[in-house]
Amino acid sequence: MAKSRKFIFNSFLKLTSMTCPYGHEDDLVRELTYSGIFPRDMKKDAHGNYFIQIGESRTIFASHLDTVSKKKQRVSHVFEGDFVKTAGDTTLGADDKAGVAIMLWMAKNQVPGMYYFFIGEEVGCIGSGKAAASILDFKGKYDRIISFDRRGTGSVITHQSWSRCCSDSFGDALASELNKSGLSYKKDDGGVYTDSAEFIDIIPECTNLSVGYYKEHTFDEMQDMKHLQKLADACLLVDWESLPVERDPSRHESKGYSPKQSSFCDAGADYAYGDFGYNRGRGKRKSKKSARSYGYHDDWHGDARYDSPGWDDSWDDWEKIEAEGAPKGKQYYDSGSGIVEIASSRYEWVASKFVGGHLTHAELEIVRDQYLDMDDPQDANFYEYLLDYISGRI
Repeated sequence: MAKSRKFIFNSFLKLTSMTCPYGHEDDLVRELTYSGIFPRDMKKDAHGNYFIQIGESRTIFASHLDTVSKKKQRVSHVFEGDFVKTAGDTTLGADDKAGVAIMLWMAKNQVPGMYYFFIGEEVGCIGSGKAAASILDFKGKYDRIISFDRRGTGSVITHQSWSRCCSDSFGDALASELNKSGLSYKKDDGGVYTDSAEFIDIIPECTNLSVGYYKEHTFDEMQDMKHLQKLADACLLVDWESLPVERDPSRHESKGYSPKQSSFCDAGADYAYGDFGYNRGRGKRKSKKSARSYGYHDDWHGDARYDSPGWDDSWDDWEKIEAEGAPKGKQYYDSGSGIVEIASSRYEWVASKFVGGHLTHAELEIVRDQYLDMDDPQDANFYEYLLDYISGRI
């Protein structure tokens, strides 16, 4: 226990000593391999992800190296009891350096598995999305993938992005294994989207585990270090290869919500946001379109306008839209003072990352503060739409 406490504590502090926006993952790995945090025999795949294989296993363990931040900058740690925070001028990066620390401890103790450290999760699961697109590298070779990338201390995620990602039997069994170490895990169908979700169509059992961080994507982010150490030790004792494998990855199972739950989708139907159709297609995974084309995580509003030749988005009358037709791919929102074009693809990952069928007011504030420029009319109207929706006004 003492060894794990020291390793987890020291590793976490070094991993979070600097923010790591997408594009800086190589710097992180290089620096921390030199200092002994990352294994020297870790490899890099064709997509920029890092991995290491230990023993023979049909299990993938996953976390991501990037963090929410506009730039690489030093993090000042503040300690309050069992929690680590920041001085309030940066994010902490516990999302997902907590998961990275757990996996490094497991690898150090030679727990069999394929260990993947993905890049670009915070800007649309870029690394895992590209890896999953290489289907033959994974299909039939693995039974389960476990992401260590969930807030709180008790979730074994069974649904991500409105779809079942692992069977209830698998979720119950994994929770039971972890709880033998004095933890309190249980199935949770309220997952949003992380790297393991990219493999839902390929690998039977895909889940995401709580690792003890809170208020991710904000300057108030914090990490429960006591929980992180206990979870790291518990993961050494789980019989990963004996966990049940029941879900059929070729079968899509949607999660439905009623309108009273601030629903954003109906089971078995195309997903749509109210009056402007944000259609994702029945039984389809999240779009693999690279989020990089929309700019870095906090700076999507800095991209070029989504203009179309001959189209003036200042039109404020549905009759003109209906009479002359809308350009292909355009979406619209009635803002109350006119019809506003919404470039839905621009917000697709924000929606899939934060909504997951039910967006809370607290999560909406994260979307506003971390993702949107309220001086940009498109961003402001997108925020107002979501606010109206979850407040029951539309």
